[in-house]
Amino acid sequence: MRILIFTQHFAPEVTAARVRLQAFAEGLAERDHDVEVVCEVPNHPEGIVRPGFGGRATVRRTMNGVKVHYVWVRASPRKTTLNRVLLYGSYAAMATVVGSTLRRPDVVLASSPPLPVAAAGALVAARHRVPWVFDVRDLWPEAAIVLGELSDGRVARIAERLERRLYRSAAAIVTVTQPFRGNIAEHIDDPGKITVITNGTTRTWLDIGASEVDRAALSLPEDRFVWAYAGNLGIAQGLDAAIDAAGLLGDGYQLLLLGDGPVRERLQQRARMLSRGAVAFHGLVEPVVAARYLRAADALLVPLDAQPALRKYVPSKLFDCCAVGRPVIVAAAGEPQRLVAEAGAGIAVPPADAEALAGAVRRLHDDPALGAGLAEAGRAFALQHLREHQVAQLEDVLREAAR
Repeated sequence: MRILIFTQHFAPEVTAARVRLQAFAEGLAERDHDVEVVCEVPNHPEGIVRPGFGGRATVRRTMNGVKVHYVWVRASPRKTTLNRVLLYGSYAAMATVVGSTLRRPDVVLASSPPLPVAAAGALVAARHRVPWVFDVRDLWPEAAIVLGELSDGRVARIAERLERRLYRSAAAIVTVTQPFRGNIAEHIDDPGKITVITNGTTRTWLDIGASEVDRAALSLPEDRFVWAYAGNLGIAQGLDAAIDAAGLLGDGYQLLLLGDGPVRERLQQRARMLSRGAVAFHGLVEPVVAARYLRAADALLVPLDAQPALRKYVPSKLFDCCAVGRPVIVAAAGEPQRLVAEAGAGIAVPPADAEALAGAVRRLHDDPALGAGLAEAGRAFALQHLREHQVAQLEDVLREAAR
């Protein structure tokens, strides 16, 4: 098949969307499909277009058999609501124009959030008179409201109407959790067109989890129990509780926060109130480098905030953290807690509960056998959620839609 993919983020940006869509695109290309991707010029999270991608409406590259079209967007370091609207709107407009000029595909795959990506995919599919498949990674605009990117007002109501129209126009819908599937099914006449394809991990993460990593080479302390988080430092992650837990743990422990995001500065300010070395920050790194840091740590944190809407969400990092062979603490309610409980793949504590989180870290510090058992179960869980299996699922969905 000729498959045209729309996604706001793609390599070299480091986001959950990039990881999912790059695995899909490269996996489909490996299966001898002709795959093209239309994404924004890399600028996330700084809001500054990276060298080599500026000054042109479109930059074309080929990556592991995938043709990638990077389109101009109105990027800005200032993360205001207006600037986000301009960013998403400029991508949708440019992606629609570029996608319409490309050779006719057999099927279009558009991944959201943000929702304008799906709108661009639907328009281009209509232009080429081909079916399109809607990949729903987060429920939008619900996720945007939870994250504070969008107020719960008139714009949100317009976005909700667009969301439901896109659900109905898609030939098939792919989403990442059963609760998401249930939510989407309430808004369409044919729930049978929804397929759950969870997030997952890759053999690269499993291989790193089977190796030994030089902790000193990563500047991690040898004399502290290091518990680590890697990913977006944002509102939805509820990381204030992790800083408070680090303060409760005291000497002999270190919380490593690996990544960047809108609340990083606030977290750093709070961490300065604690004893030296209780919390360490490291900037954004490529996934394979993040995997080495996580493998070198003693325990890993997968958190979400306590907002009720987040109970349906499963952080994609859960599968990668399990793959690297370290015990995982899930500080979240709902679906992620259910998954680790059923697999015996981690310790679950309530979200935004610093005392419970500190207690879980101490428990792993004091009981290495418990940690080893959880790590082993976690790797088995990760093996069940390999992205190569999910590519096969997606291929079936795309082939059925293209008939």
